[in-house]
Amino acid sequence: MSSTTPDSQRLFFALWPDATLQEDIDRRAHKLIGKHVKRVPAHNLHITLAFLGSVSREQRACCEQVAAGIQAQGFALSLECIGHWPRPRILWLSPSQQPEALRALVHTLNATLVTCGFTPDARPYHAHMTLARKVGRPLSVRSIEPIDWMVDSFALVESVTAPEGPCYQVLKHWPLQDTTPDLQSALCPE
Repeated sequence: MSSTTPDSQRLFFALWPDATLQEDIDRRAHKLIGKHVKRVPAHNLHITLAFLGSVSREQRACCEQVAAGIQAQGFALSLECIGHWPRPRILWLSPSQQPEALRALVHTLNATLVTCGFTPDARPYHAHMTLARKVGRPLSVRSIEPIDWMVDSFALVESVTAPEGPCYQVLKHWPLQDTTPDLQSALCPE
């Protein structure tokens, strides 16, 4: 197997939950929307930060360098709102409020990706996790019991189109700065 990257890849930056959280979200989505809807597979659940599209090797290297230089805080995210976009027919899950650290991460990422030749999306950022596609109408439920997620990294992800739908592969992770207080120094000042 070759370790070289193809001439171009379809890439995006995302918040990528661990497998346990993905499975928890998938179980809740199954209970909420049932099995007669085209749900996103658990292993594909994520929140996109910036979509890059088709990226050359050189652009990917630039994006990875930019991402490695980002200094952003980790944050708590509480996913609790269910929504539906009728035009793309997508059912999604989102936080009721976007943490300032999330907005700052998206802003910093977009501002630095300009140096790699990317133009940020002009639309306001709306953090959401796609739960299902081809959903004709919204659910009667607008919120669920919050799903708490301590976001401590972001990822570069490749999207590969397959006959059964998109398949995502995390290529690289970058840590966010820890925001938990140092309990030892807080409890035992010198």
